[in-house]
Amino acid sequence: MSKTQGLERKTMTSPDHESGEKKHSSGVQKTGLLTGLQPAFQHIRTGESHLAQVEEGIPALVYGFAGLPEEWVVERDDDGNAIALDPEVVAGYWRDARFISLSQLRCMPLDA
Repeated sequence: MSKTQGLERKTMTSPDHESGEKKHSSGVQKTGLLTGLQPAFQHIRTGESHLAQVEEGIPALVYGFAGLPEEWVVERDDDGNAIALDPEVVAGYWRDARFISLSQLRCMPLDA
């Protein structure tokens, strides 16, 4: 099983030719420190990573448990939605073909 299984690089932006910035399908502009960071999860024991995604299977702009491997889910609500993950699954971001945990992000130097 590949470390990047489920991490297809799906384009969610379209160029805004007037400003040179990119807009998400939600209309939110990507600028500043968050450019290139996509919410993701990683299993710390296996190294397997997955982008956060919406129910339709496209990458999400916020964290959500939809589409994560069944073995990562430890609790579901009455409607079957995942509400808790295995403690070995950590949240972070996917950037430049690698996973960055939230704890690592706190300690990273800013890009020049």
